Amino acid sequence: MAPGRPRASRRLRDTVDRVLLHDIKNIAFRLEMLRANLDEHYGDPDFKRSIQELLAATVEKLDRIVGRFAAPEEAVLIKVALDLDALLREVAAAPSRRGSRGARTAEDRGPLALALGSPPPVWGDPFYLRDAFRSLIDNALEAAGAEGRVLVRSFASRGPRRRAHVEIIDNGPGMHPDFVRERLFEPFQTTKADGVGLGLFTANQIVRHHRGTVRVSTRPGEGTVIRMSFPAASPEP
Repeated sequence: MAPGRPRASRRLRDTVDRVLLHDIKNIAFRLEMLRANLDEHYGDPDFKRSIQELLAATVEKLDRIVGRFAAPEEAVLIKVALDLDALLREVAAAPSRRGSRGARTAEDRGPLALALGSPPPVWGDPFYLRDAFRSLIDNALEAAGAEGRVLVRSFASRGPRRRAHVEIIDNGPGMHPDFVRERLFEPFQTTKADGVGLGLFTANQIVRHHRGTVRVSTRPGEGTVIRMSFPAASPEP
């Protein structure tokens, strides 16, 4: 075994552990929101349907967490040829931490809009990339606030080296250059009062394990653009 392989394996396992921690915190947040609204809305049939959907999704999520936590290191990432547009639509259709469900096209008004441009497939693990996209979209919705907007774009780069790009753009307050330069990609760093600072850090680690990159463009008062770039999937031999 190459000398660098155990270290890379440990980094991957550390990333997996942070993803699981992030998922568990999100599950706890959603169950707490359910508990807080139970007395007021229990008689509402739509609320009961939401309870059933949330509990079913929670059980499924916990099953996946247990399976991933118990998986051997060589089976931690299961990469398949992924359609990023389909994955983004799935994430956008799910309830977010802000409670919104569904996304509109870029031409429609709404908190979350999609402008998907058919990027090439990438080799990726849908479990972890879905988690990364969901975390970053939720963060953008929270940053934009109740009256803000978030646009999720996808497109392919031009030229001989094909790459798939995903951008998450919000019109929130942006971030200070010092925070971006010194703390943004460090664990447990956050600008939110109730955050744990694992969202962007963990998403960045997931993208890097998929041979991708994350770039952030932001200024105070001008919103934030997060661009993820992945190499296009080449046919398997």
